[in-house]
Formats: sequence, C-alpha cells, structure tokens
Amino acid sequence: MDDVYPPLVFQRYNRSLRGVPIDGQPWLVARDLGSLIGERVEPYVINRLDCDLKCQARLATRNGEESVWLINDFGLFYMLSRYRNPEHRSLRRWLMVEVLPVLRDHTECSPIQPRRVQLQGLRPAVGMLEWQGELWMRFNDIPSLFNAPNSAARWRGFLPNWRRSS
Repeated sequence: MDDVYPPLVFQRYNRSLRGVPIDGQPWLVARDLGSLIGERVEPYVINRLDCDLKCQARLATRNGEESVWLINDFGLFYMLSRYRNPEHRSLRRWLMVEVLPVLRDHTECSPIQPRRVQLQGLRPAVGMLEWQGELWMRFNDIPSLFNAPNSAARWRGFLPNWRRSS
C-alpha cells in the first residue's frame, strides 16, 4: 500500500464514483458505490467480502491522500446482487457500458491503440474514443450534446445558422 493512485471520477445523479486501474484491472471505491445504491456497504466489504475481491489503497485527493477500500469488478456485481433494488439494473448497465471500459482502457497502452475516455465538462458526461490523436464520438451520442442544458450557448459559434429570417 505504498502507491498513491489518482482516481478517475464518474458522475451519476450528482454523485461521484471514483475508480482506479491497478495492474490493468478496474477497482471502485466501496464508499462511493454505497452512496450510489443508498446503502452503507463499507462494513460489509471490510468484514465479509473475500480478500481477492477487495483491497485497501490510497487515492490522491484535493486535500492530500485518502485511504479507501476498493472492490474489483466481480466484487461490484456481488455487491449489487447483495443489495437488491430495481434501480440497480440501470446502474449495472451504466457501470458495464461507461465506467468499467474506461477504467480498463485507462491502463498504460501504446499511443497507436485506441482507448476510451470520458469528457467530464459536459452534462451528461460523454464517452469518446481517443485514437490517433483525435477524439471520436458515437453518432448516436451527438443528440445528447444538443439536448444538454445550455447547449445552445455552447454550440452557437460552431453551428451554421439554419433558420435565416427573410
């Protein structure tokens, strides 16, 4: 536990979920997962979860360092099945489609291989692909950029004037 890891922060319903890739595997902060599902999961993680599903690590924060309990992807799905809730289906989909692929791709890789990134400045956050020095976006995600709050002000300078008054 000598290393300090900078976390990747994901947002869902104005709550943060921090994750770090350690040795090429995604790990998530147990306390953050608990706030997403509305349960105190950290005592269960510490006392009852198997050692290969959890670890303790230090994360870099704005105020220094924080010691946290992390769970891997298998431990994450174990926790979701332990604390059942109908909303967990959409949470599980979000974790599988957005969070875990970004954490897996964020490990050290060659610059010629594509990797998933998530743009944090936009609401909602947009998943993109970084490849050959360029950012690529799924065609189906483009409407979400225009439907976001304050999107008209953000894109006003980039879009042509489609409706000209006569």
